[in-house]
Amino acid sequence: MKNLEYQYALQRSATILVMATFSLVLLASITGTLISSNSSTNEALVGFLHKFSGHGLVVVSVLQVAVLFLSRKFRLTAPL
Repeated sequence: MKNLEYQYALQRSATILVMATFSLVLLASITGTLISSNSSTNEALVGFLHKFSGHGLVVVSVLQVAVLFLSRKFRLTAPL
């Protein structure tokens, strides 16, 4: 029973991490477009958001790798 609880928690956390990755990629693409157009009114904020999304993507990617390895450990039937 405890194995299923871990598996459920890891599946939910993987889903949350995928949505966070998608949101950060979307934010990075929008702010990157604003930076390249040079018509931004608030360049400091756009630059901060672009850096935030880049650093956030690195953190979320490391967390996704950890969840991937943990979810393989708690799988009920491990394929060869």
